[in-house]
Amino acid sequence: MPRSDSRYWYLWLSLLLTMGVYLVGAQAFAVPSFSRQTGFACDACHTSYPGLTALGREFKLNGYQMGTIKKVAAQATQSAPGMGINQIPNLSVILQVGEEGMSKAAPDTQNPSADFPKEMGLYYAGRIAPHLGTFLQVTYDSGGDFGMDMSDVRYARHAQLFGQSDTWGLDLNNGPTFEDVWNSTPGYGWPYVENDAPIGADGPFIASDAVQTNVIGYGAYQYWDNLIYAYAGVYQAAAQGNTPAPSTGANGEVLDGAAPYYRVAVTPMPNLEIGSFGFFTKAHPDGETSTQTTRYNDLGFDAQYQWYPNNRNIMTFHATYIHEVHNGLDRVGVSGPSSVTTDFANVDANWYYEHRYGLGLGYFSSHGDASPLYAVGSKDMAKPNTNGEIVQLDYLPWQNTRFSVQYIAYNKFNGASSNYDGNGRNASDNNTWLLNALFGF
Repeated sequence: MPRSDSRYWYLWLSLLLTMGVYLVGAQAFAVPSFSRQTGFACDACHTSYPGLTALGREFKLNGYQMGTIKKVAAQATQSAPGMGINQIPNLSVILQVGEEGMSKAAPDTQNPSADFPKEMGLYYAGRIAPHLGTFLQVTYDSGGDFGMDMSDVRYARHAQLFGQSDTWGLDLNNGPTFEDVWNSTPGYGWPYVENDAPIGADGPFIASDAVQTNVIGYGAYQYWDNLIYAYAGVYQAAAQGNTPAPSTGANGEVLDGAAPYYRVAVTPMPNLEIGSFGFFTKAHPDGETSTQTTRYNDLGFDAQYQWYPNNRNIMTFHATYIHEVHNGLDRVGVSGPSSVTTDFANVDANWYYEHRYGLGLGYFSSHGDASPLYAVGSKDMAKPNTNGEIVQLDYLPWQNTRFSVQYIAYNKFNGASSNYDGNGRNASDNNTWLLNALFGF
């Protein structure tokens, strides 16, 4: 970091150390709505929000139904249906503030930059009716946008199938992978502190702003014998939130027609998951009014393992691989190969001690064909080849408070370690530090 930016390090480091001296408390952060409903401490369901424990996965799978709150209830009769709602609404607020800076400022940007708020969300989370529950979020973010954020509504029941227990359900959500009960796929994947720096690594289409929170999906799932999980759904465009509506005249990809999605997983032991997911869609590259379409096929594989050596430690390991084939790159002012293939890989390990102190280490990599879509600066073509490391430190002085320090180091960016844009910018110039404080109440 340039010497002129060092004062920001000293300011934030002093603040964090002061908090570390004076604050004492317990365990893992979660959405307070769920704690209000269930009466559970947050670490019962979360390693660190949104990472889930076995109980957290069970709670989500079964439609957010556990709870001790007194209910307003009525039995169904021939003349009227029944009801069963919580007497006190499960509302909560989450506020994030932060600051981030890059080793070398991106052109025409402030460096470092502060976000207040980085994000402020209002949640309703928990039971709606017997067998029906939800996680609904509306968010105001640092870009000045206010709209629906990650949301999931599900109806869950229990049955017997081939002589074994089976949990089945129906689900409505606004992003493929939001329904995932392991929270290990792109919608909720680690790191849990989001990087909003002006320059960062590209991800697969399934994780893009055109998809996450800008679609609506319907699906059905089952989890048989606590061994085999399967979900099938279909999505369509419901553009809002991060992507401007096409009527504004702003460019932005919008899904075209129906997009199927699947998720399968096996759990040979309660703390091990091995699975696959896929998303297959066409999109209008320049908004809903465009006649041009491109096709994205995203095929992913993932694994998660959680290890509890004792009641004071928990370790979680993730691995994700996504193979993307992108057909039809023509858009306004851009032309190139008719088909581009890109592979994305992420691995990470997270250790939490006493659910209070956290250390996370990760490696990310993308590799693929050259395309004008990755061109920056004076280059007309570039490869998406980017890789680097992430380290994150967390401190949770209270159940509903988390302070995080994150550093992202790039070894290669858009196909080169040095002068990747043709104007002298190196991959290491994009190295990014982030400071984040998250409060839930």
